Amino acid sequence: MRKVRTLRGQITAVGGKADKQLILNDQLINRGLRVTGFFMWPVEASGLQNQSFSGILSYAQLGNANVNMNAADNTQLGWCYQVARAQQTAGVPPAENTFGASGYGPAPYGFIDPDHIVNRDLFVSIRDADADRSYNYMVVCELMELTDNEAIITIVKENSQSLE
Repeated sequence: MRKVRTLRGQITAVGGKADKQLILNDQLINRGLRVTGFFMWPVEASGLQNQSFSGILSYAQLGNANVNMNAADNTQLGWCYQVARAQQTAGVPPAENTFGASGYGPAPYGFIDPDHIVNRDLFVSIRDADADRSYNYMVVCELMELTDNEAIITIVKENSQSLE
């Protein structure tokens, strides 16, 4: 039977960026989590505002660096984004304008590297947020037991080292 774990909460972007540590290294390297789902969406769903952002799951804190979604960076293992602009219709007052084509709900475009196992640290980050606001996140994981060899390979991959 699969053991599913869900990590969820909120993160607040300031200056279009934010980082939050979800899992702290507990030194139990033979336990891992395979990420099977990564979702983000604005706390406040309003058609009167731009609500574009990109979300990143990573093994390392991105910090204040201008780091974006980068599949070549082995410390990143999940990405999602939403491009939603308040639609301005000519002749319609701003309070009656509606959201653009992306609509509401979790970021509709997301990618997860299925070959990464988290057994130490995990961070969720926001980049390119249109405004300083809060966003919900949910990370769905499957609990795994790792052999010593699997744990070592996972740690090597976490540190952005190639196994080839």
